[in-house]
Amino acid sequence: MPDGLTLMIYILAGVGGMAYFVYGKKQQNIAFLAAGVCLCVYPYLVSGTATLILVGAALLAAPFVLNRL
Repeated sequence: MPDGLTLMIYILAGVGGMAYFVYGKKQQNIAFLAAGVCLCVYPYLVSGTATLILVGAALLAAPFVLNRL
């Protein structure tokens, strides 16, 4: 059973991933769509609270960076 902070990160990543996925689908933006799927899946693949936070922050910022290129 994960501790409270890790569990909260799992929940926030899932909610953020769902929001990015829905936004990407409505706007037909592949960057947000892909980031949404990755945000929903990455907590199952990454361990450690600091790593979860860093990977989550990178995935949240990725669509904005990719759209500027």
